[in-house]
Amino acid sequence: MINEGIDMFDYKDIRELFDISSPMGWDEDIMTELEKEYGSIPAALMDYYRTCAGCQKLASNLACNYLMPANKVGICREEGYYVFFSENQSVSLWGIKLSDMDKPDSAVYEKFDGGEWFNTGESLSKLLTFEGYMTAISDGLAFSAEDYYDADEQQVKALRDTFQHIENTNSRIYDGTEIFRVNEDSYLAVMPYEVGAAVMFASKSKEGFDAAQKVVLPLLDIK
Repeated sequence: MINEGIDMFDYKDIRELFDISSPMGWDEDIMTELEKEYGSIPAALMDYYRTCAGCQKLASNLACNYLMPANKVGICREEGYYVFFSENQSVSLWGIKLSDMDKPDSAVYEKFDGGEWFNTGESLSKLLTFEGYMTAISDGLAFSAEDYYDADEQQVKALRDTFQHIENTNSRIYDGTEIFRVNEDSYLAVMPYEVGAAVMFASKSKEGFDAAQKVVLPLLDIK
């Protein structure tokens, strides 16, 4: 039986970012087969499969991380993990413990460069939402900065103090990368270094991007 609670995780943020006005998911038969094979699929993931998995910018964005196709989720099954996301060069894999598959919003584990699995977050839905924003900022929105900007600790603080932090993206991935809303159309990612951070931002509209530049760049001492 397919997990109940289809509306538990509606991924409204992602749907608005990518203009998904109606469900753009995998075929229901695929999800039924996955659940037969694994006994249960977390509701957070099943709802994502139903709502967003058919969006090509999310499913096959080779410039960023991408959703693992249904026929490859079992590549680490012998290690006790269901793999649902991959880094674009497969250096990192993100998975769920098979023993956690009955939890609605299970913890997430990462395998980096063939090493041991380690915990990278306590919320599957937050990681999926985070990945949606990162895909949007890095490659998915129409207008974006050409490259990263470097920010020192004082500039990072200024960004945090100025813009709205998007709480449901707190996934701990990438050493605690944070996502902020700059304006109605524009979003910004702060990716920490050992000292300071890399900053990038993007917008759905030229007007939004121009407005974002006017407030973001001065905070980075860029004229």
